[in-house]
This record gives sequence, structure tokens and C-alpha cells, in this order.
Amino acid sequence: MGQALVDLTESTLPLLEENRRLKRKIAYLEQNNAHNAVNLTNLLRMFVYLQEKEERMLAAWRASDARRKKELREMRSQLPPEQRSKIRRENFGVPRTHRVRAGFVDG
Repeated sequence: MGQALVDLTESTLPLLEENRRLKRKIAYLEQNNAHNAVNLTNLLRMFVYLQEKEERMLAAWRASDARRKKELREMRSQLPPEQRSKIRRENFGVPRTHRVRAGFVDG
């Protein structure tokens, strides 16, 4: 009976060590999960902020272009008909300054 107890203890030691290792890993993953949740929240806030900023910039550009067209029409109406040029439409696209690809910035 004493030998069986020694054999049982020796065979369970690796399992106990594995159990401790897994508990440490679970604790680390839970801590990492909280950290990832904070990062995800910050990234989501930044995304919403940049999206709203883009919408505000686009609205400002459109309003500015409308004022520009109005001023050009007023000035154009004072010119003789043969000197009047057509008012061009502006491009409202946001210029891309950097391409982000796989964690690297190409500029």
C-alpha cells in the first residue's frame, strides 16, 4: 500500500504542475483580456472621432465652396459676356497622405 501511494504521488506531480501552469496562464489571459478591452475601447473612440472630424471637414469644404461659387457668380456677372468663364466644380475628396499597410506606413 505504501508503494502504491508513492507511485500515485509521483504520477500526479506532473499533473499538479500542469494544473498550476494552466492556472497562471488563465490569470495572464484574463489580465491581457482586460488590457485588450481597454485598447479596443480607445481605438473605437478614435475611429468615431476621426469619422466625425471627416464629416465636419467635408461640410466645411462644401460650405466654403458654395460661398466661393456665389462670389464668383457675383464677380462674373460684372464682366462682359465674352470674358465670362465657366465656374469649375471642386473635388471634395480627402487627400491621402499615407497608406497604412500591415502595420507599416508608406509615405
